[in-house]
Amino acid sequence: MEIIWRNETVSFERLVLAGDIGGTNTNLALVGETGGKFTIVLETVSASRDLTSLSLPVRETLAIAQARRPDLVPTKACISAAGPVSDNRCTMTNLSWTIDGPALSAEFGLPVRVINDFLAIAYGVPTLDVDDPEQIAVIAHADGSRPAAQPATKAVIGPGTGLGVAFLAWDGAKYVPASSEGGHMVFAPWNDDTQSFRDYMFRRYGKAPGVEPFVSGTGIGNLYEWWRDTRGVPATAAWQAIEAAAVHERPRLISELTASDATAAAMISLFVQMLGRFGGDIASLFLSTGGLYLAGGVAQKQLRWIEHEGQFAKAFEASYNPILSQLLRQVPVYLIRDYAISLYGAANGALN
Repeated sequence: MEIIWRNETVSFERLVLAGDIGGTNTNLALVGETGGKFTIVLETVSASRDLTSLSLPVRETLAIAQARRPDLVPTKACISAAGPVSDNRCTMTNLSWTIDGPALSAEFGLPVRVINDFLAIAYGVPTLDVDDPEQIAVIAHADGSRPAAQPATKAVIGPGTGLGVAFLAWDGAKYVPASSEGGHMVFAPWNDDTQSFRDYMFRRYGKAPGVEPFVSGTGIGNLYEWWRDTRGVPATAAWQAIEAAAVHERPRLISELTASDATAAAMISLFVQMLGRFGGDIASLFLSTGGLYLAGGVAQKQLRWIEHEGQFAKAFEASYNPILSQLLRQVPVYLIRDYAISLYGAANGALN
């Protein structure tokens, strides 16, 4: 277990135990809250595949905290996890063990809420400061403008390994997060390249594909295979290494190659345009003048290309209806840079 004291001496009004459980890492944190501001006091990181349940890392995290500061006793907990949640229990997508909220609550004597990992990101959005460049990158529109957020719906799309979609409804006093399966909406091509890519994926699935196989880390892998099979890639050592690499490694290798290879740059450019078009669809669906937030590791790694020549913004604003294009130009677009958002979100979810 890796132990990270982030703000050891901070004071707080309330303390919660937050968790972000994925296929690779189990991150637990004690998060202090004062006046709606969240601060991570202590974070621990364990290898998820070395665990058989959450009981041991929770017990160790609490013991480590209280050995140094006896007042670090949480009153509530919220655990976010990658997988479907039912009856306050999560069946993990990429692990053999489950997260059982009622069992954890009985063992540790505090209320434990279990939520989906992308719902945690939605809960984390209100905790972020859009004026803090370490937390948020503000994406300019095609005309260079950066509209201010309105007290209205916020939407979140997260291209990671898959594609998450969530939204936050404004009830006049606070934001109420909700999850969705919007990443599985049917993909809509708009030009020859995206039509060819869509047809390629249709032949693979035998059914109309959703957006996730296009706009995600998996989507970059699929994009490579379509490009390779329909137009070919350069016969260089770099592309041979990409072909030989594990499927989940290809997106990273292609991204790293974009600085020196025109084919890789063209692939990522098309990916960013597809991300922009889907972002515009989601912003239109939710009328998200409160902001469209880009989350997920893939979006974070592609910030340079998202900003490059306004290609994301142009795709985001594109519409057959000029009135809708005008509305989309009023939607602020934010890229979440703070990797701790899931822990902030889980902490917020514990208190709401």
